[in-house]
Amino acid sequence: MKLNLSDKAKSVIAAIAPTLGLALGGPLGGLAGNVIASSIGGGDSKAVEDALLTQKPETLLALRKAEQDFTLQLESLGIERERIAMADRVSARDMAKVDMRPQMVISAVFIGGYFMIFGMLITGAVELTQTQQTLLNVLMGALTVGIPTILSFWFGSTAGSAQKSAMLYQSKPAD
Repeated sequence: MKLNLSDKAKSVIAAIAPTLGLALGGPLGGLAGNVIASSIGGGDSKAVEDALLTQKPETLLALRKAEQDFTLQLESLGIERERIAMADRVSARDMAKVDMRPQMVISAVFIGGYFMIFGMLITGAVELTQTQQTLLNVLMGALTVGIPTILSFWFGSTAGSAQKSAMLYQSKPAD
């Protein structure tokens, strides 16, 4: 079932049932839509949306239960959660097949600008009032948060490293 939901309703689903929310936007969207609609008791998109936006506790519990059932159903079909998450990253990989110059330019401008501002602050090349200094501190904090995002875009995230660490933690030492 194809659900036509507003962004607000989708954000409720993503917050309460993230696996269903992710599947809803991917290749398993029809299956996820059926699970959501049947769990909430609505037959059409309008009824499902109304139920989601009212956010009654019984609706949210039903949605959480539906996600658990959906996960079990996927596992019984042999579909791994990682494959669903990977489908979400496919568009990023497809983007690499086309011209990457805009992303390179934006990344270079962002990182270059960040370190230019940082350098000017360190060397004292700019005189700032107390109000300007406060605003610049907030701006530098926001820009600093963007640096790891850019680096993970170009060099990948540490999801594989986290998975490796979890596997090592759960493994038994050799005799």
